[in-house]
Amino acid sequence: MKFKPTYSKKDVEVLADECLYKGFFEMRKLTLKHKKFNGDWSQPMTREMMVRNDAVCVLLFDPVADKILLIEQFRPAVLNSESPWLLELVAGMVEEGESDEDVARREAFEEAGVTVKRLEYMFKFVPSPGGLVEYLRMYAGEFDSSLVDTKTVHGLDEENEDIKLHLISSDDAIDLLKNDVENASTIMGLQWFALNKNDLIKRWCA
Repeated sequence: MKFKPTYSKKDVEVLADECLYKGFFEMRKLTLKHKKFNGDWSQPMTREMMVRNDAVCVLLFDPVADKILLIEQFRPAVLNSESPWLLELVAGMVEEGESDEDVARREAFEEAGVTVKRLEYMFKFVPSPGGLVEYLRMYAGEFDSSLVDTKTVHGLDEENEDIKLHLISSDDAIDLLKNDVENASTIMGLQWFALNKNDLIKRWCA
């Protein structure tokens, strides 16, 4: 089944678009109205939207060794959690002129020190459609786990990155879904992998 939305973007009228703040993120205030399900138009409403570039996430998988490479790094937005160090997939924002493949390969090398062989598109999602303008596009990336040194810390100093590597069996990676993995893209990537692992191995090891 393929879902077809009732309306499209032509059924939204933006009355005003104001930039409130621009730094690492951008905050914009929109005044808009949209078509309602009864056919009428809504009253004008204001919504604050945080804007950032789209991002690419890569689930690194070695089909020969049957291992997955995850990264651990500090995340300030979860300071109130038990630990602000999260287990994640390699990821990075898409810069102007970059393709998804460019980002996937660049970030895999910067954050994990690995060279990606094949890439396979998984899906895309909106992390928080009520207030964040961003798409995350998910990929599976093939790599050679025998070349990984988990004792080396990775990341770019100029971006204040301090990244630890975790190379684990794919079964152990899937088993993490039973625990408190807090990063949404990691959860969804591992769920996709759990459903598609056998087909992925057939394609990559044919």
